[in-house]
Amino acid sequence: MSVRTALGFYRAHWLSLTMVAVVMALYFTSALLHGDYWHVLAGALVLALGVGWLWRRYEPPA
Repeated sequence: MSVRTALGFYRAHWLSLTMVAVVMALYFTSALLHGDYWHVLAGALVLALGVGWLWRRYEPPA
């Protein structure tokens, strides 16, 4: 993966990625403060699956 591809991916999905980053940061902070480490693990898995799904749908411009 090149930097150009990663930047194109971010430009194509900037709103979704930014909103998810904010929500997941709040979720991870809350889970860590309360000691819910399984919720942190589950959140990381959901985050990875969501970004992976967006990445599979991304078609870089020719």
